[in-house]
Amino acid sequence: MSRLPAILAFLVGALSILAGGLVLRGWRPGYSVLSWLPVYNFIVGLLTLIPAYLLWVNHRFAFAASSATIAVHAIVLLLLLTLFRGQVAAQSIGAMSFRVGVWTAILALLQFRK
Repeated sequence: MSRLPAILAFLVGALSILAGGLVLRGWRPGYSVLSWLPVYNFIVGLLTLIPAYLLWVNHRFAFAASSATIAVHAIVLLLLLTLFRGQVAAQSIGAMSFRVGVWTAILALLQFRK
C-alpha cells in the first residue's frame, strides 16, 4: 500500500494552515486578500488532516473524505473565478487551483491503488 496520497494530503493541508495562519497573524503578502479566504485556508487546512490520516491508515472512508475535500476546494475555486473575479488576486486563484490539482492527483492515485 502506497502512503503517497496521505503524504500529499498532509503537505497540502500544512501549506494551507501555514498560508492562512500567516495572513491571520498579520502578514501582508503584497496583494489583495479577500477577508474570508485566509480563514477558509486555515480551517480547511486543519480539516485536511482528517482525510490525510484516513488515507495513511487506509480507512474505508478515506476516498469519501478525499472526495469531499476536493469538492469543497472546487466550489471555492468556482466562486473565486465567478463571484469574486474582480476582487481576488491571481495568487489566490493559483493556490486554489493547486489544491484542486493535488486532490485530483490524490483521487487518481487512490483509483490506481484499487
